[in-house]
Amino acid sequence: HSIKRLLPASITQKELLAEVEKLNQDPTIDGILVQLPLPQQIDPKTITEAIDPAKDVDGFHPVNVGKLLLGIDDGFISCTPLG
Repeated sequence: HSIKRLLPASITQKELLAEVEKLNQDPTIDGILVQLPLPQQIDPKTITEAIDPAKDVDGFHPVNVGKLLLGIDDGFISCTPLG
């Protein structure tokens, strides 16, 4: 199953981080995908790094990017580099 959370463009970074943390802590959620680009007031790097690497479906978290570069395939790998 999937859950779509459509949040307002006026959301603050603090509020978005709280939403990400809820998803990180939810054992029924296996993966998180944050649609980019984000509103101007949100730093995408901060949000990307807040996602649990084990739930980072895009493979953008620094841990998963590092694993990709090192050839370690036990994390999420973005579908384009994997292909």
